[in-house]
Formats: sequence, C-alpha cells, structure tokens
Amino acid sequence: MLISIVVAMARNRVIGNNGQLPWQLPTDLQRFKRLTMGHTLLMGRLTFESIGSPLPGRRTIVVSSNPEYRVAGCDVVGSIEAGIELAGAVEELFICGGEDIYRQALPLVERIYLTELDVEIAGDVCFPLWSDDGFELLHSERCRDEIDYSFSILQRVEQV
Repeated sequence: MLISIVVAMARNRVIGNNGQLPWQLPTDLQRFKRLTMGHTLLMGRLTFESIGSPLPGRRTIVVSSNPEYRVAGCDVVGSIEAGIELAGAVEELFICGGEDIYRQALPLVERIYLTELDVEIAGDVCFPLWSDDGFELLHSERCRDEIDYSFSILQRVEQV
C-alpha cells in the first residue's frame, strides 16, 4: 500500500480557518477529485465534519478519539494506525488532514501531493513543520486560479 498525504496550504502553512478551507481553488479541487476517486481517504473527525458527508466514489475512514463516534457511510477508528490497518491492501491510501493527523502521518508517508498557494492567509490550523529531506520531486507545475499556486508531487527516497 502506498500511503500518501494530499494537502493544500498557504505560504504560511495555513490549511484551515474556523473549520473551513480559507480559499476557493476550483482547479485544485478538481485535481483532488481526480487523484482520490476510487481510493480510500483517511482523515480526522474535524476534517470530516468540515466536509459534511462522505465524498462520492471514495471510501472514508475517520479517526476519532471518541469511541462512541459514528457516521453513516464511513468507517471510524481510534488511531491513524488502526485506519491504515483497516484500509487493508488498497493500492493507495490518501491522508487528508487535519493538522494532528498530518503530523502523525508524516513519518509514515511515501508520497506527498502538495498544493502551495502564493499568499499568506489568516487561519487557525496549519500543516506541521516538516522537511523535504529524504524526498525527491517527481512533478511540479505552476497553476493560475483565483490565487496562483504550485502543485508538486514528492516521493520518499529513503525507506520508511
């Protein structure tokens, strides 16, 4: 199984504000849909609740510390490790946030799909500090939308 992070963040690492994405990038959302369609998504409860429902055409595994938490159409687990185990032998597992889930996943991931906005945006949730040491750049492109941004694919070159 390939474990991947997919994330969009501002120059100052902001990924959310008040439970929402603090920007609208239709082209990046289309890319997210293309990348993840038919795959399994792993995300924290707050990220799931900000989306509001399972995304069509994808299996959703939600990580919650509340053992009573249930949501129709999703699997719920108590840890990221349990989510990875539950995903089983899928081709690629996409880690979709939020901040704490990303922090826990960074040592485990083999690939990062990274959208970096060319602006600093106010927000209350940030992508964890990390280093791209040990990763090689597989793909990079500049994109124009409501906000200009870059999209990159990074692949871990050292063993996890």
